[in-house]
Amino acid sequence: MNATLLKGLRWATIAIGAVGYSVLAHYSSATSAATTFPSLGVAVSLAPSLIILLLLAWRSPRRLAMSLVCVGVGVLLWQFWGDLEQNFSWVYFLQHAGTNVMLAAVFGTTLAGEKKPLCTRFAEGVHGTLGADLVHYTRHVTLAWTLFFLAVGLASTLLFLFAPIEAWSIFANFLSFPLILLMFAAEYLVRLRVLPNMEKHSIMDSMLAYWKTPASPNSR
Repeated sequence: MNATLLKGLRWATIAIGAVGYSVLAHYSSATSAATTFPSLGVAVSLAPSLIILLLLAWRSPRRLAMSLVCVGVGVLLWQFWGDLEQNFSWVYFLQHAGTNVMLAAVFGTTLAGEKKPLCTRFAEGVHGTLGADLVHYTRHVTLAWTLFFLAVGLASTLLFLFAPIEAWSIFANFLSFPLILLMFAAEYLVRLRVLPNMEKHSIMDSMLAYWKTPASPNSR
C-alpha cells in the first residue's frame, strides 16, 4: 500500500469519524435520546476532552502523575455522573463556544504590541521573507479570523441561550465546519484579487510549513 493511499485512508477515517461524532452529538442532545438515554449524552459530550487527556497522559514523561490525574477525573465523573446527566448539554456548549473563543484568542493576541500576526508567521513558513504588502495583508487576515471565531462563539452562545436546543445543535454540529471552509474560500478569493501575483499555496501548506519552522525571538 503506497503512501498516497495511506494518506487518503487516514484523511477519510478522520472525516468519517468527525461526521459520525457530529451525528451522534446531535442525536444525543437534540432528540428524545437526551431524556431517555442521558448517559449517552454525557459520554459523547466528554469524549473529546477525555481522549485528549488520555493521549497527554500516555505521551507524558510523568506518566505516574498523569495517571493519578486520570484516576482523579474518573472519581469526579463517578461522583457527579447524575448531575452531568441533567446538564450535559452545557458540556457540549462550553466545548463549542469555548473552542471558538480560544481560537479567537490565539489569533487575536498575536495582533497586540510588537508581536507577529499568526497568519504572517504562516505565510513566512512558505514564502520566507515577506514584502510590505503581504505583511499588511496577512495582518488583516489574522484580524479576520479573530473576528470570525468570535462571531461563531457569540452565535453559539445566543442560540444556546435563546433558541431551541435543536437549532443550536444543528449550528454547532453541522454548520460550524462548513462555515470554516467558506471562510477559507472567501480569504482565497480576496487574496487572488488583492495579491494577484503572489505564488499560490493552500492554507494547509502554510500551516505545515509554520509548524516545521522554529519560532524566532521576534515572533512572540
